[in-house]
Amino acid sequence: MILEIKSISLYRNKKQIFDNFNLILKKNQTLLLVGENGVGKTSLMDMLVGLIEPEKGSVKINGISVNNITNKSDYFTYLPHKDSLKENLSVEENLRIWLDLNIKIINFREFQKKLEFFEIFQHKDQLIRNLSFGQRKKVSLTKLLFSTSKLWLLDEPFNGIDENTVKTLKKLLHSHTKKDGSILLSSHIDPKIKHSRKIILKKKIVNLNFKNIDRWEVL
Repeated sequence: MILEIKSISLYRNKKQIFDNFNLILKKNQTLLLVGENGVGKTSLMDMLVGLIEPEKGSVKINGISVNNITNKSDYFTYLPHKDSLKENLSVEENLRIWLDLNIKIINFREFQKKLEFFEIFQHKDQLIRNLSFGQRKKVSLTKLLFSTSKLWLLDEPFNGIDENTVKTLKKLLHSHTKKDGSILLSSHIDPKIKHSRKIILKKKIVNLNFKNIDRWEVL
């Protein structure tokens, strides 16, 4: 298995959002986490990449605890819901920085071809702050074309993109799984990706039976 989440319990802002949560992602598989805003999709993604720690349970990628992975780009590529693009740098500068951080060497022709996939090559010299939300999203999605990791973790990748870009992204996701890749993807709506498994996430509600409470200590 590529990703294993075992008996996870997670609290955020003093609220329990996952209790004994388990998940397995295999090779060549796309798994969708679908749920409305606030159910914990982003918290789960942040936990998977080691940004936050669960109260209990474990996360393993290729059999290794995520806390023991040093060069994480070798194991997974993570695109968070909020992009990490530098406002005062151009599209090309942002992607070049990302490539340098991930130790990728690429010639200009190959670089241009990848930017043309999501039709952002014509914007390569524009500052990020001057782009629309949809254009910024396509810049972030372009990072996937440079990725060499088998596991992709994508938080709301379909949010804010037009219909043509949705089709292009689905084509890319399908291609990745055909090349032994695996994808864990979160969305507040069902993006209807073929040959994928779906998990519906719902808000955890704790009901207290006040009839059985006769002391404040019990509450």
